[in-house]
Amino acid sequence: MLTDDELRAVLRAEAAAHQPDRAVILNRVTQTAMRNEAARRRAPRVRIAGAAAAVAAVIGGGGFAQWALAGGTGSSRPEPPPPPSTTTVTTPATPPVTTGASPKPSRTSPSQQPHRSPSAPPSSAPAATSPLWADGSVDVGGKTQASSVVTIRTSESLTALDVTIRLARTAELVSRGGSQQVPGASVNSSVAEEAGALVYHFTLSSGDTIAPGTYTFFARYTYAQGGRDAGADSYAATATSGSGAALKASGAFG
Repeated sequence: MLTDDELRAVLRAEAAAHQPDRAVILNRVTQTAMRNEAARRRAPRVRIAGAAAAVAAVIGGGGFAQWALAGGTGSSRPEPPPPPSTTTVTTPATPPVTTGASPKPSRTSPSQQPHRSPSAPPSSAPAATSPLWADGSVDVGGKTQASSVVTIRTSESLTALDVTIRLARTAELVSRGGSQQVPGASVNSSVAEEAGALVYHFTLSSGDTIAPGTYTFFARYTYAQGGRDAGADSYAATATSGSGAALKASGAFG
């Protein structure tokens, strides 16, 4: 049988080891109680209470063990400490920090694209000016005679030229021949009668060249008294420039 001092010494040793083994301690207490059953019956209740309190102190810890070892009794017994609580601390997640260039915006659809002003259409290129120009007029020489005049202007040398004046057949229309003013070049002229018209031809002689300038061609004729309507008359000119370009000009007599 252990005395109170021996029991307290055992309990102190167990408490100092900080590794209480509940099963071992209870087994020891049970074996001791069984070996000394008769003695415990005669022992004061305080001693039994002290042993039980000591066991509880080893299992439960601190202040209760100190009270049992001191032999405390009565209402001054401290309450066993509550079981240790476990507190879980949750650290709020920190949003990831994105470094580098910002992502490119998604491609939006065509209906969402920003409005763009339509580009101005390219201006039309000015038409190239032909180096050959022609004009027709009527030069009245009296009550029954006149001349239909074709004026030719060229900005390039001409190696070939053909001018045709067509006079619509009217009352008493008679040709008086044709003439021209083309200085420095030889020009052949002719008049032909066709169905419903008098046709005057002026042709540059082969091998001759017409320099840039203004030249005039005349179709002379007579007609019946009371005047003549030239609304159906016409002219046409074809030429070849010194660079080999084919040139044309035509019109009517206004």
